[in-house]
Amino acid sequence: MRTKETPFWRHPSSRRDLEEFSKETLRLIEQNNLIELGICNKDNYLSGEARLFTSRDRDDYSRLGSCIGRNNNNELKSLYVQLEGIGLSAKDSVFFDGIKQNSSINKFRLNGYSDNEENNPIGEIGCALLTAFQTNNNLTTLRIWSCDLGNVDDRVVINTTLSSCTNLKTIQFNHNNTNCEQLLPMVEAIRGHRSMEVLKLEHNRIGNVGCQALTTLLQDPNCNLHTLILNHNRINNEGAIAIANSLANNNKLKKLDLRDNQIDNQHIVKVAFARLFCNTTSINSIHSSNHTLIDLETQGNIATRLHSLLQMNQCKNKSHVAMIKILNYYPNMDMGALFEWGSRDERNLMSLPYVIDWFDRAEEAIETITFEREKTEGYNTEERKLSAIYQFALAMPMMFIPSSHTKVEDKKIAI
Repeated sequence: MRTKETPFWRHPSSRRDLEEFSKETLRLIEQNNLIELGICNKDNYLSGEARLFTSRDRDDYSRLGSCIGRNNNNELKSLYVQLEGIGLSAKDSVFFDGIKQNSSINKFRLNGYSDNEENNPIGEIGCALLTAFQTNNNLTTLRIWSCDLGNVDDRVVINTTLSSCTNLKTIQFNHNNTNCEQLLPMVEAIRGHRSMEVLKLEHNRIGNVGCQALTTLLQDPNCNLHTLILNHNRINNEGAIAIANSLANNNKLKKLDLRDNQIDNQHIVKVAFARLFCNTTSINSIHSSNHTLIDLETQGNIATRLHSLLQMNQCKNKSHVAMIKILNYYPNMDMGALFEWGSRDERNLMSLPYVIDWFDRAEEAIETITFEREKTEGYNTEERKLSAIYQFALAMPMMFIPSSHTKVEDKKIAI
């Protein structure tokens, strides 16, 4: 409910106030002086979201559409439409032509909320709105709430819009009873959208098959999704594990919400996500673990170890994160593999400076990880560095004997 001149507006309390309020909204749009517009009836007005417009007069919608189409100064950025109880008709072509001509609206929310708590269909009005946005491709945010997606034709329009609007950054489909069958073509429609960063699908009926579809996005190296919200769905352990496994090589996703699903939290935390963040089977597996995800929401309290790993991932230098995890969860480093580097003893010794340099850089990494647990535990990097050197000395003692005690053979002096 904001304009450039007045940031907040009082909700109209009477029918007369409502009519005057809507007329003022029209005047503001004609003056290119409105940022957010909400089309809804008085009873379902979403306070604080947008400047209200409501009318039963089709001429008013034609006038409104013309104003939206002529929004030359690009002031109008957000449009919210409440499907229930508005006077707009799918036959009001002047209004929808205005939407097609507009080049400023980048946020669109369609809401089918009903007082009887049953979702309304998208219907002719919703489909006409979505079809209008298919032509200008200006949308960066699309939100559809509390709509029944059971109608096949409605879903075709939605998926066509998703496919056409390639600049979408945020997609939010909440409380739509979306199931796996309906989700699959949606995922296919947004595949390849490099600008997409946020996908919210909370309060739906998505299960394991839907999770498998979402994993194809998360495994795509061109996908830039950093937030995935899946709370209040029908996901069980199988789906959660599939999501976790798909993040093994993902370096984009930062937030994942799996609350209020059919998930055994302790099992998933201990098995899937703990291994995802820090696979302790080897130093290499720790190094290649996921160091990007920093916010994981599941049922109950996250285990202490997993909470610590998430905190580590908050460090922007992921090389440092890997070093800290190695120091934490692989305390006994075996340098034996480095002893076989190359075929000659001289080349074996060349690996020692790299080991020493690694510990020096690890000390720098410790300084960047400042959360409490790591501050108090200590890493003993100096002792471990000396231990590594000692392992080299034990494996190749002749290479550490002072040169004054070696024999000259064929004019070659031992190092």
